[in-house]
Amino acid sequence: MTISTLSPNHLVVVCGHGIWLGGPAHGHDESEWLIESYKAGETPTFIEHIKAGIQALADDERALVAFSGGPTRKETPLSEARSYANLAAANDYFGLLPPQTTSPQSSVSHPLSPISLHDRILVEEQALDSYYNILFSLIAFWRRVGAWPAHLTIVSHAFKRSRLVDDHCGPDAIAFLPLDQRVSFIGINPPNIPAEFGGPGSNASNTAAVSENKSKAMQGAHDVLSHWAVDPHGVGDLLAGKRRARNPWKCSQKLSVDDEERQRSGLITRQVGDDMEAIAEGSPRPWNKDV
Repeated sequence: MTISTLSPNHLVVVCGHGIWLGGPAHGHDESEWLIESYKAGETPTFIEHIKAGIQALADDERALVAFSGGPTRKETPLSEARSYANLAAANDYFGLLPPQTTSPQSSVSHPLSPISLHDRILVEEQALDSYYNILFSLIAFWRRVGAWPAHLTIVSHAFKRSRLVDDHCGPDAIAFLPLDQRVSFIGINPPNIPAEFGGPGSNASNTAAVSENKSKAMQGAHDVLSHWAVDPHGVGDLLAGKRRARNPWKCSQKLSVDDEERQRSGLITRQVGDDMEAIAEGSPRPWNKDV
C-alpha cells in the first residue's frame, strides 16, 4: 500500500480574513476583495495564507485543507472560506497540486464556486471567529473522513499564534493534545503592523507608516486575548455577541446537524442561547481518543 491510498489524517486549517469576490486579476487586485478599511494592503497576505495551505497539502498526501470562515458581510452570501477556495482554484492551486487523480465528477461543485474545487479541499462556512475556525474545521474533517485528524496545521497571521495554538487548541478549550506533538502553525503577518506585534514598525526602510486604524485593530486583537483567557469556549455575552454581529446571513452555529450525528461524533455539547452550540466543559475530546 502506498501513502496515497491511506486515509487522510492531517487537517490544514486556513483562517479567512476577507472575501474575494472574483475577477480577472484572480485576487491580485485589491478592488476584487471585500475587506474592512483597516485591512487595506493586506490582501497579498491573504493570498500567501491560501498558498501556504495548498503547499502544506502538496507536502503531505494524507492532508486535507479546510478554508474556514462564514459569510460575514451583508453585501454577499459568499463566505470567506468559499472565496479562498475559489481563489485557489482560479490560480490553478499555484501549480502546487498534481492533476486530480479521480474523475472530474468527484470534485466539489457549488453555485458559488465557478470552478469545481479539488477533492482535497474542505470549505468550512460556519466559523465566525478564530476558535470556531478550528472547531468547525475539525468537524468538517470528521464528516468527510469518518475519523478525527491526528495532526493539525493552522495557517494565519503570525501574531495570532498564541491565541490559535496555546489558547484555542490548549487544554482549557478545544484541547487538541499534546500541542507540541500534534499542532503546527504557519504564520504570515500582514504588512505594516506595529513593531510590538511582530512587525517592522513605521521606521523600517521601505515601509509605509502604520495607519491609526490598523494600530487600533491590532490593539483590539491583542486585548481580546484576555477575554478568551476567562472564556475559552467563547460562550459569554461578549465573545458570543461578536459572533452574532458577524452573522448577517444567520449561518447555523450548531456543531451537529442532529442528535444522531452528535452521538456518532462523540462530542458532548451544550447550548449557548437558542442559536449556538459549544463543547461541554470537562467533556472528553474524541480527537484525543487514540492518542
